[in-house]
Amino acid sequence: MKEAFEIARIIQKSLKGQLSESEERQLSDWRKASGENERAFQRMISEDFYTVEMEKVETYDYRVAYGRFLQRKYQQRRKRRFLINVARVAAVALPFIIALVLYVGLNRDEEQTLRPSLATNILPGTSKAVLTLANGQMIPLGKEAADSTIITDGAQINASGSGVTYASGGESESIVYNKLEIPRGGEFCLTLSDGTRVWLNSETSIQYPVAFGAKERRVFVQGEAYFEVAKDANKPFTVQFMSSSVTVLGTSFNIRAYPEEKQSQTTLAEGSVRIYSPGSSMLLKPGEQVEVNALSGEMVKREVEVKSFTSWKDGRFVFEQQPLEDIMRTLERWYDIRVIFKDEGAKRISLSGNLKRYGDFSQVMKMLQMTGDVRFELHGNDVYITTE
Repeated sequence: MKEAFEIARIIQKSLKGQLSESEERQLSDWRKASGENERAFQRMISEDFYTVEMEKVETYDYRVAYGRFLQRKYQQRRKRRFLINVARVAAVALPFIIALVLYVGLNRDEEQTLRPSLATNILPGTSKAVLTLANGQMIPLGKEAADSTIITDGAQINASGSGVTYASGGESESIVYNKLEIPRGGEFCLTLSDGTRVWLNSETSIQYPVAFGAKERRVFVQGEAYFEVAKDANKPFTVQFMSSSVTVLGTSFNIRAYPEEKQSQTTLAEGSVRIYSPGSSMLLKPGEQVEVNALSGEMVKREVEVKSFTSWKDGRFVFEQQPLEDIMRTLERWYDIRVIFKDEGAKRISLSGNLKRYGDFSQVMKMLQMTGDVRFELHGNDVYITTE
């Protein structure tokens, strides 16, 4: 049990971003020791572990389970019941939960019926967008809108609840642009006339030709988008954003370029891309990211875990030692909330986590609060954050 508690302690420190070099090695060695350890670790850093296991703790009969453990270890021991007030002692209870799960197993009683979580009105985003045609007509799209087919400017546009598709056609001599805008609390999918697919995150806009010209394929993005570019060796594909651009022939990459963040990030998943900034350029290979300062144009390249920057399109939020301020900025857009830091120090707390993108906000709060360092207060759609 001592080893389990030690691992639990280290995992909790890892979630806070407070590991020493020796503790990082110890955690790494433990994860590599077996597939079970690695699966347990991934389970523990997800919000499922926190919300489900804490609910189990609240209803668990320790007089039976823990009493049996002590009886086996010490022969005779008075049975005890642990009464846990989750809101006040989550940080204290968590190491015990992790240690207990390591011994009992993560899946032994997955079939148990759990008490429903507390209700909340802060729900995740959904598919919605506004399409603006070349003539200025604005068309709402999304789950609330009926599927439709639009014929305009010689193009056929098929709109569904989750995406819009431009029928493939020939090259165009005159370039006609449409614009797709995704509001806060929204997401949408776009298939361009060449077959390129684009996933668009909350508070994002993209301007693009109804049909591409003969020499190039060029689109303009503000916000965050993931591209799977259709290959065409004779016609490069260029994404223009902020003061930068990315040019490719066929590849998959993520661009994050929100003006208020004052820098852009291009993360490459497959293929190769070249990113241009005033006066310089860089070539990226898979697993690399370039960050460009929007004011100076300075470029910094680094190796990254790609899923941390692309998992949003697959229904997850993956945070790897990110400042809480950056995490909450992402959550603000998706849940359409307003975040107020009552303690400036809370902005700099670094956290890791693997969260469901489509879970309600109460689940996200529980995951973030398990560090024991921050407290959330909800007032309508306003979220107040303080350090404990």
